Amino acid sequence: MPTEIDLTQVQKILVISTTNIGDTILTTPVISSLRERFPSSHISVVVGPAACSLFKGSRTVNEVFAYDKKSSWLKQFQFIVMLRSRKFDLVIDLRNTAIPLLINSRYRNSIFVDRSRISMREKHLMQLDFLFPINGRCENRFNFFTQEEQACALEKVPASSEDNLIVIAPGAGSDLKRWTLSGFAEVINCFLKKDKRIVLVGWERESNLGLELERAVSRPITNLIGVLSLRESAGLIARASLVIANDSAVMHLSHELNRPTVSIFGPTNEKKYAQTGSNRRQVRLHLDCTPCEAAQCRLSRRACLDDLPATSVIRACEELFNHVSDFSFKR
Repeated sequence: MPTEIDLTQVQKILVISTTNIGDTILTTPVISSLRERFPSSHISVVVGPAACSLFKGSRTVNEVFAYDKKSSWLKQFQFIVMLRSRKFDLVIDLRNTAIPLLINSRYRNSIFVDRSRISMREKHLMQLDFLFPINGRCENRFNFFTQEEQACALEKVPASSEDNLIVIAPGAGSDLKRWTLSGFAEVINCFLKKDKRIVLVGWERESNLGLELERAVSRPITNLIGVLSLRESAGLIARASLVIANDSAVMHLSHELNRPTVSIFGPTNEKKYAQTGSNRRQVRLHLDCTPCEAAQCRLSRRACLDDLPATSVIRACEELFNHVSDFSFKR
């Protein structure tokens, strides 16, 4: 890495983001910061196919390249040749790949990661330190959605639901990270008794979770799992008074959109993936085995989430909204 960088020569920037949607959202503060520092530069993003829709049509990103790491060697070679032809001035590689070397960019971030930092969001942001000072807690300014996409989402919500809207996401990228449906049902019933409006969100593969919750709760709720696109979901979340979610893409969206969020953790580490603040709460059982961050539970049962009581989540919601004056949790 050169000791001096001529920032005036940075006209074409490539950001190599991560693969899955949740991890990709954690990289968006980097893109926001680059756009703010280089307002007239052309910013391209390499991302996994599932997360492409997050960036397409955004005013923050000019170009999106879908990279499938499972593709053939020939397609990967063609992909590198295509990127090389773009002649990027700066590459910010958040996956620590060989791509910056192969495409011969003028500048790139360091291959070394600051191991002293636990938060993945902060680790990504620190990759910009060699360019300009970064506040590790910077707000996200990436526009996840258009006004049209937000309006489309809100049209699917009953008009009376827009005030004190509670968005609940029972899904997650892995079954291991999902809290019990009985727990979510108990929380929803608590809100319904207080005449709060509930909207379920999630992806099409999680549609069965929404159907089961509809059957398990005491009154009708709005189930939009599998109905909204990723960006429409972001538009809806931006209007939520409260978001309750597992460690998932919805949780990361809620954090970056600065919504009051109660996050439910089991095997994963909230110090890595959650955000702290007056409008954030994390709920977990503190066991000897947590957080294990394992792909499969090594025990006979998943106690970290199966034994997590709904009262803990409800208490976190009550505590959270003691700080939010425009939400009346108690009637």
